[in-house]
Amino acid sequence: MDPYGTNPTLFRIWRALTSSFSLGTWFGVHVRMYWAALVLMPLIFLSRLAGLGGGLALLLTAIYFVLLFLIIWTHEMGHIACGWLYRIRSDQITLGPLGGLAHMSSGASTPREELWISLAGPAVHLAWLAVFLPVEWLVPAEHSYTWYGWTVWYLNVTNLTLMVFNLLPIFPLDGGRVLRALLSMRMHPNHATLWAANVGMIGGGVLVVLSFTRPDLQSSIGFVIGLMCILRSLEEKRMAKHALVYQSAARREPWEQDPDAWKRGAASDAAAGQQPGWFARRREAKAAQRAAAQDRRDRELDQQVDAVLERVSEVGMTGLTADEKAVLKRASERRRGAG
Repeated sequence: MDPYGTNPTLFRIWRALTSSFSLGTWFGVHVRMYWAALVLMPLIFLSRLAGLGGGLALLLTAIYFVLLFLIIWTHEMGHIACGWLYRIRSDQITLGPLGGLAHMSSGASTPREELWISLAGPAVHLAWLAVFLPVEWLVPAEHSYTWYGWTVWYLNVTNLTLMVFNLLPIFPLDGGRVLRALLSMRMHPNHATLWAANVGMIGGGVLVVLSFTRPDLQSSIGFVIGLMCILRSLEEKRMAKHALVYQSAARREPWEQDPDAWKRGAASDAAAGQQPGWFARRREAKAAQRAAAQDRRDRELDQQVDAVLERVSEVGMTGLTADEKAVLKRASERRRGAG
């Protein structure tokens, strides 16, 4: 069915943006690329390299295009390889102008699984940097402005940029999933998702605003990425209100009896067997210290009162000193406060 009704032009544009072609199967995972990436990314590279001259600009555009999507492919393979450790199968990777997507057969079943699977992608960039940073340092200064000197520099800059960008705590970036996983270790996963989604919407808004500060073609990409992050964060928030985030938790959390248990906050987190967070533990420790200090003061006051009462039996109330009368006054005030 045509999602745009009787408007064939919009439908053809949509089909062009979402159609893809095969790049083959590697390590058991089929790889596809959107035609939009094949058209848009070379244009961006050419616009930035136009000052180098036609031949060199075309050569570097081809090299940079291939290396960019090779890096993105290895990033997604990092997620997939870690997913294999948790028996999560992935049959396909899709490469697009905004990055890559590993199509996993199922989501992580625990916060720890999601944490390691999410971090596996950015960790691949560290491996790239471990290889090519020393190479860049070893390139002689007179060769830094050659095509291979620029290529090594491009590899390092691209890997560092993608690693930092993907670790931003914004859905659907890896950092958003890392944030959700870390919060889920201290509170109900659905409650944690709401917090992470709110952070993601703020982060997406920041990306949209920053996109307007760039006059070139990349500003539109930044705007689309920011908007996508906002929409994805809203989607995660909506899903968290209606279904479990980690399906394996169904046996140990009170969802079957009370699907809205997580909405009660800390009480439901405790019922679900979650450990209190750092701030909660800190408050409990402070309260325990205050209670211990008050108990110590009460015992000292009781001892002082006993000594004063012995003095009363000897010299009467009129014979007490000002300090001894102050002890009795404090004891009386404590009794009235307790009552």
